[in-house]
Amino acid sequence: MSTARRVLLVLLAVALGAMLEGGCLLSPRDTDGPPSEDDTPWETPAYTDAVLRNLRNALEGESTGNYRDCFTEDFRFHVDPSDSLDAGEEGEDRYANWTLADEETYIQSIFPQAESITLTLTEVEDDVPITSDDDIYRKDDYELVVVWQTGDLTEEVIYRGQMTLYMRFRDTGTWAIYKWVDRRTSYPVNETWGVLRGDYRG
Repeated sequence: MSTARRVLLVLLAVALGAMLEGGCLLSPRDTDGPPSEDDTPWETPAYTDAVLRNLRNALEGESTGNYRDCFTEDFRFHVDPSDSLDAGEEGEDRYANWTLADEETYIQSIFPQAESITLTLTEVEDDVPITSDDDIYRKDDYELVVVWQTGDLTEEVIYRGQMTLYMRFRDTGTWAIYKWVDRRTSYPVNETWGVLRGDYRG
């Protein structure tokens, strides 16, 4: 073997070793989070606060996969009764028996039409004691700001209300939302998150 070839092989070996040591090759994917099609932040939901941070980040980053992984397979959404009544004859079709599949349908419908989404949560103190270590709920007032994009035009719409999220600690060692109860809070009445859901149920 010529000297030049030996030098080339040594250089290649050194370069390969450096890449392996630096994690450039054969690096396993981070197993703490769900599969994601983007770089939206995700943290292992070992605590309930992490579930809400993941929910907000998924909305603001418009990450369908991360959003879906904030919920359990048996998830149910319950709209404010006034929103259902205001929908008239369509109310039942819009809101009844809302499952995880419906949640996925609505979120996949709004992301392509939203230029930006911003969520602000304010926790509401509740005097009812928590009676279980693996099944709890949390109330938050929310303000969801969606900037809709239609061609060259944009429109900002604010959705306000109060959500009670029921969360369960699973065998995986993580928390997820299994029930969402939506209520009106603001006067004059803004549209709630429930109205947004119903408009895009599909």
